[in-house]
Amino acid sequence: MLASYVLAAAAAMLPKPGELKSFEDWAVGCDNARRCTAVSLMEMESGENQLTVAIARGGGRQDAPRLSIANIEDRKSGDLSLVADGTVIIGSASLKGQDAPFELDLPADAIAKLKAAKTVELRDAAGVSLGGASLRGVVAALLYMDDRQGRAKSETAMISLGNRPATALAAPPSPPLIPSRARPNGPRFKLSAKDIAALQARTSCDAEPGVSDVHEAYHLNGSTWLALVPCGSGAYNFMSVPVLVNRSIGRRMKIASFDFAPGFTEAGGPPMLVNADWDAATGQLSSYAKGRGLGDCGSAETYTWDGSKFRLLSKIAMEECRGVIDWIPVWQATTQTRK
Repeated sequence: MLASYVLAAAAAMLPKPGELKSFEDWAVGCDNARRCTAVSLMEMESGENQLTVAIARGGGRQDAPRLSIANIEDRKSGDLSLVADGTVIIGSASLKGQDAPFELDLPADAIAKLKAAKTVELRDAAGVSLGGASLRGVVAALLYMDDRQGRAKSETAMISLGNRPATALAAPPSPPLIPSRARPNGPRFKLSAKDIAALQARTSCDAEPGVSDVHEAYHLNGSTWLALVPCGSGAYNFMSVPVLVNRSIGRRMKIASFDFAPGFTEAGGPPMLVNADWDAATGQLSSYAKGRGLGDCGSAETYTWDGSKFRLLSKIAMEECRGVIDWIPVWQATTQTRK
């Protein structure tokens, strides 16, 4: 009975990233703090200059929706205007820097203009179009955001407006705080040929021509180090299995554990990181799995090591391979370094 309770409690603590939904030319998703993001999808067969329009909103009572466009190729100085159906101006703003996105707050009147339109385009001060996007599906995407944030039938909703006051909206959950015991900027040690052979035997991963072999391990804490063992590759994805190496007595090796499986992990198989990277400055491990070479779909996760396993800090994803480079956040956590 006690064992069942412990297992149930452990399962309840496991990360549950949000799902992605698609509505015609829009995709939408929310994270565990009820922050939601909807993005426009491109028509991949079109030769027109297409923009990725993103609408994001936090889950709090006072959080307002905000629109942004990052992929502006022909950047202009001065005010740019977002125009619906060729005639209706939704709003204007200037870019705040060379690589800054176009950004607009979306009050109720701006949302109403989006609801009534079929397309939007960005224009410079002379009226020249810098690109456009379809609005097919945007109402359904924003309605989904209203529902996931508990705003339906309230005065804070974007689409499903009602009489419920903002005070009736429950506060969003706080992101989990994960203790990190990885030492940022830790040293590395060179792996010997014997070490590498032992790692390959431990993971059943053989070195492949053209794939970088593992040559060194990264310091996590105390006598524990991390080795990323190459374990297959594709045209644009390189897989690796993370192994913990203990230097205190010989070379004890153990495949690392995760609270959320990364990358291309298969049921019953070892954790499989994709295009793995160890950030020595932060002590974080990342996986970035691309659905295709363009990088407009896939998933990416970052982890921190808590002393026994790697814990999920963030996850972004995009299921539709339709031109979106900035993927939707579906999980967030904060971390605190402990000794």
